[in-house]
Amino acid sequence: MENFSLSIFNILSILALFAALLFVFQIYFLKTKSVENKLFSFYLFSISFIIVFFLILDLEFKKIAIALLPLFIAAVLSIGPLLWLYIRKVIGSNNVNLLKHLYVPIIFGGVSIILLSLILIVTNEVVTEIINQVLTFITIAALTGVFLLQNGYYIYQSLKLYKKYTNRIGEVFSFTEKVNLSWLRLLIYGYVVFIIGLVLANILDDLWSEVVFYTILFTYIIYSGYHAFKQEPVFDEIKEEETETALDLDSSFFIELKKSLLILMLDDKVYLEPSLTIHFLAGQLETNNKYLSQLINNEFNKSFVVFINEYRIEEAKRLLLDVNSKHLSIEGIGYEAGFKSKSAFNSAFKKFTGDTPSSFLKKGI
Repeated sequence: MENFSLSIFNILSILALFAALLFVFQIYFLKTKSVENKLFSFYLFSISFIIVFFLILDLEFKKIAIALLPLFIAAVLSIGPLLWLYIRKVIGSNNVNLLKHLYVPIIFGGVSIILLSLILIVTNEVVTEIINQVLTFITIAALTGVFLLQNGYYIYQSLKLYKKYTNRIGEVFSFTEKVNLSWLRLLIYGYVVFIIGLVLANILDDLWSEVVFYTILFTYIIYSGYHAFKQEPVFDEIKEEETETALDLDSSFFIELKKSLLILMLDDKVYLEPSLTIHFLAGQLETNNKYLSQLINNEFNKSFVVFINEYRIEEAKRLLLDVNSKHLSIEGIGYEAGFKSKSAFNSAFKKFTGDTPSSFLKKGI
């Protein structure tokens, strides 16, 4: 039974390693050479190295494991910062010093290399023993206290970034297709599970706990690698605009801006454009997108996406009850009203009216 368990553990760890390296190759070499793609490749590569190290330990190649120890420490201390840096780049935050957040793994990995080199060079047994003790202390400190504190910080920062993104998306886009990054939340939570599993698998030191850990890890790699490979830049072409202090909404500027906005909505029906963004709308009004956002948020007490979707829902309700639109399916009416997909239409319609489009139609009839 023990051999059977061991073989399952080996197979799962190798499968997880193969999946990770496959996605590293695809994301790094087959996708655009963007910073975020490189960061995620390094993230998966660090996980791959951790898998390799534990596999070497399990196969009892102790000398190889000791030689790879500095790289293992660097890999373990890199995954948290790399995850945070990747999320930061995906959501469009550019002002960050990448190297600064990798100082900890570089320093601990570098010190470990120096200490291992000294062990090989120094011939005095007493000095060698002292160096061994220092190396052991640094390794334990790096893989316990530093690792847990560091990851607590970066997990918290990653969740803050995700929350910031979800708030920002409703102020920029009038749709969610291709800009809905909900998978990032699962990427973060999956990473938390990975950390907990990594700790428990080593504390319990039981083959079946390791089997469960590598099963979860394999699933996590497949899920995150697949979504990262599909992920395209969201805010790449959108630049943040600086504004002066907030203007008085009763000023002539905002009064005229509001009039122009309502003309675009009521007469030109710009909300029928499925890919409408606040930047495009601001361009049509020849104003700053921050001022337009300020107007919509404060004067109408709505986010941009809610403001636009209300007009779309009213248009959809009109079409549903219009005898001249009987040839259109409910999905077709959603498209005509400016929605990009049936699911987005149904979700928004239910949110604003309390009914599904089909039930609304039946009541209207």
